[in-house]
Amino acid sequence: MKRLLKSSIWTVIIGWLIAACNENTVYHTYQPIPTDGWEKSDTLFFNIPLNDSLIPLNLTAEIRNESKYAYRNLYLAISHNLEDSTNWKTDTLLFVLADKEGKWYGTGWGSLFQSALPIGKTTTKHPGNYTLKVSHCMNDEHLKGVNAVGIKIEK
Repeated sequence: MKRLLKSSIWTVIIGWLIAACNENTVYHTYQPIPTDGWEKSDTLFFNIPLNDSLIPLNLTAEIRNESKYAYRNLYLAISHNLEDSTNWKTDTLLFVLADKEGKWYGTGWGSLFQSALPIGKTTTKHPGNYTLKVSHCMNDEHLKGVNAVGIKIEK
């Protein structure tokens, strides 16, 4: 358990440093999922401060999963108010994490894999604090094998 926590902390730090080196990255962070699983009712909230407006932004969702994840796919519901802080836009994303034979896509080492999927493009009308919400749309009430969910926003 401590080893996994140390590994996760280092992975987050390295990811943050890489993101910090890219001047086009406006926001990039991960939220860990509890080791005992992701409840269907648990929504992840990403609070996003944006200082610029009227700049096209590319949104990307990122998943870190273990090889013990039971499915090939992962459905996510993503809602955000980036275009206008008072209006919410919601999309359902389908992450294809493995092929039919069970070979994992994405990058990874050992039993941990990372995948990314574009959410889309948007433009904020005003600088401010925005929110992006993520929940899983799988049939399982208690989803195991997902370690973290990330959001990346680039100019």
